[in-house]
Amino acid sequence: MRATKLQTAPNPRGQGLAAVVLDRHLPAVEQVYATLKQAIISCRILPNEPVSENRLCSLFGVSRSPVRIALTRLAEDGLIEIFPQRGSFVAPIKLAQVREGQFARAALEVALLEQAVANWTREASRQARAEIAIQKRHAGVGDTWEFYLDNERFHAAFAHRAGLAGVWTTVQSVKTLLDRIGHLANPVPGHMQRIVAEHTVILDHLDAGDTLKATEAMRSHINSVDRTIERLRPLFPDFFVES
Repeated sequence: MRATKLQTAPNPRGQGLAAVVLDRHLPAVEQVYATLKQAIISCRILPNEPVSENRLCSLFGVSRSPVRIALTRLAEDGLIEIFPQRGSFVAPIKLAQVREGQFARAALEVALLEQAVANWTREASRQARAEIAIQKRHAGVGDTWEFYLDNERFHAAFAHRAGLAGVWTTVQSVKTLLDRIGHLANPVPGHMQRIVAEHTVILDHLDAGDTLKATEAMRSHINSVDRTIERLRPLFPDFFVES
């Protein structure tokens, strides 16, 4: 979707939303939904912040109908909470849902990595190492949004290498809350460098032809979100709830 241009550099203090020009050739609901989802996941609007229908109508230049439909879909995604007579708020990060997403993501990505091993070549390694170099550069200058995109490409490459590119769409759908945590964590000193180190370990095992260690490293990498949450909760105690 080319419609909504949103400045998305994440900031753990939030940056709110600016006016958005929609593409009138595309459905307004889809654009409002996609823009708000991206803003929540990237921490432009933070857990527990109110989401005013009136303000959204003004920002997007649309009627209430597409805004309400978009908010309902975001509530189904677990990103918005709607309280009658009180309004809509960005949902806190629910740890029970995080664990479910983490379980599903680990199962899918480890399976993709196992399939990718058969097609792992020197060229695949070269491309992955080049991506690691880009990650290091963005981590070094603190470009958290570009680092997020780097991370997406790194993981998606295993689905492509496995010949199962469509599965990556499923992975993206189950890791929404994990992405919220990642965006919140990326500005924390040392976090992006740790992610780069974990990616490097996965590649080292792949290049050594050790499938077992490579998959163990991938599982450990995905499960490291537990340690990330432990570091974030003291910094953002109101952002996390159990369920």
